[in-house]
Amino acid sequence: MISRETSKLGARRYATHLKMYTGWPSIIALVDIFFLLLWFLAQSGSYTRLSGIRVELPEVKAPSVADINQYVISIMPDRGNPGQWRVYFRNSPVELSQLQENLTKLPSRPVPMVAIMADRRAPYEIVAQVIAMVGNVGINSFLPVMPAERQPELRYEQ
Repeated sequence: MISRETSKLGARRYATHLKMYTGWPSIIALVDIFFLLLWFLAQSGSYTRLSGIRVELPEVKAPSVADINQYVISIMPDRGNPGQWRVYFRNSPVELSQLQENLTKLPSRPVPMVAIMADRRAPYEIVAQVIAMVGNVGINSFLPVMPAERQPELRYEQ
């Protein structure tokens, strides 16, 4: 037979001492979550700004526009000689032979990325030569485009 005292003892042992919390959650945790969400939103942007010589980019329907600030190669018309084209590397005019030398001098770590900003009227031959030079050095490259709705009427003065 079990006495009353032992049955109360067992009930006391397994009874919870937790109470329901009815107040507001800690405001610091909510602020942390807010700033994390703000940080993720800022980092998930699908566009970047490119520095370099302004050229008229071709209009292409693309899902997003890439962005990089390190190395930019620009191909644009020569203002002094109609029908001639100039190649710029880091905002300085270069010949194609000099471009190959400049690309080999780039640091290998971290692996550099080169944006080739070619005018939309640039001959395919020049653009292909520049892409081949960048690829021969072992550097990744891409050709940025401007969405049709954001394409300005005039990108540079002649």
